[in-house]
Amino acid sequence: MGAMSALPGLDDLATYRADKGRLGRALEALPGDFPRPEGAFPAPYGVVGLGEGWWAAELLRPRFPDTLAPGTTFVLAGGYGLGRLAGLLAAARETSRRVVVLGFGPEAEVPVPSSPLTPYRYLRYVLEATGEAELGAEVDRALSRERERLAPHQKSPENPAKLLAWGLLERIPLWVTGPRHPFLAQALQQVFARIAKSLSIAPPPAALEFFITALEARHEQGDPLVGVVAGDDEEVRLAREVLATRVDFLEELAPPEAQGPVPEALAYWYRLAWAAYYLALLYRQDPGDHQVLARLREAAE
Repeated sequence: MGAMSALPGLDDLATYRADKGRLGRALEALPGDFPRPEGAFPAPYGVVGLGEGWWAAELLRPRFPDTLAPGTTFVLAGGYGLGRLAGLLAAARETSRRVVVLGFGPEAEVPVPSSPLTPYRYLRYVLEATGEAELGAEVDRALSRERERLAPHQKSPENPAKLLAWGLLERIPLWVTGPRHPFLAQALQQVFARIAKSLSIAPPPAALEFFITALEARHEQGDPLVGVVAGDDEEVRLAREVLATRVDFLEELAPPEAQGPVPEALAYWYRLAWAAYYLALLYRQDPGDHQVLARLREAAE
């Protein structure tokens, strides 16, 4: 009890001094904060993502199944080079009438500075550039609704992200998502690691087999696992039943006010980004990036 009472208070302004890079301000400003495309781009469209751009590309895959398209290929170049980008750009320029490179580094024509929040920015640019502005607007509406409940001014008892951060303190989250939101578990794992500086587990595609075998009786060995459940399809319901006896407890995320799988996925991700932010503050860590990432980017260009 003494250790818990010594933790920072998430409703105390002094706690936010640890946020030296002002990631909290970036989180609050995120809905609508993305580069706007100039002009029209020829269809059909393809999209490929590297590094920070991988999840945005996967979210767009149902609409644009090709990575390289004869019209316009959007290259979400949010990675560290390492030889992949040059070959990809050469192939895209042979295939496509127009190649648009977003990201950081010398090849990017649309600058997207590195950040844990860039998946949103990559996604919104491509939606606007491909005539999917209404879907993008629904993403922004979903995130804006979440922001009203998640930002620091909302006190702990009414703030789901602050409450979730307390529930994840000194525990390892296990992300439970269903086929309606493919790759959401991996996106949550990534943003949680990047902001909270903490380990979590994203199950493989055959999640039920993983839960039944890998986690068998692990709770008896003291693993501080908490299942974080997003969604309510049949696969998620089965996973919830299995995990009830295999983790310390289940944290079920209330469904966001969003229309469609893409806005829902972004809303879940945004909520976890806020929870990760608050968890970093509870650990007295700067939620922003470590300088080692900046040095890695410089070395890899």
